[in-house]
Amino acid sequence: MDDQQKKLVQTSFARVVPKAEYAAQLFYKRFFELAPEVESLFNSELKTQGIKLFQVISFTVCSLDNMDELLPLLQDLGRQHVKYGAEEHHYGYVGEALLWTLEKVLKEDFTPEIQQAWTDVFRVMSDTMIEAAHQQTA
Repeated sequence: MDDQQKKLVQTSFARVVPKAEYAAQLFYKRFFELAPEVESLFNSELKTQGIKLFQVISFTVCSLDNMDELLPLLQDLGRQHVKYGAEEHHYGYVGEALLWTLEKVLKEDFTPEIQQAWTDVFRVMSDTMIEAAHQQTA
């Protein structure tokens, strides 16, 4: 991921932040449409879960220039999500729901370049979490 992609992610996320609650609702609606079997894994109120989701995304976006800080957090999250019942194939649904949500919130500002930048960020997030989950279960 180059500096231009990082900037695209950071500036586009700044436009999503004021609509974070709405974006979280969209995200979970889409995620549960894609993977209805995961809805039962969510015990907490979705508003609370949405806040947690945006905290993780915000930390990730702010830490793109400091991977030494970011990777341990993502590894911990990957290990925690094993305990919650998350499976490797769920990450694909999360990525799809995230991109769909960004497209809905950003509308015409969701360019192919922004889509690719977010795809790359999510790949780092999911690959790191999945690898940590595999280490946990090995």
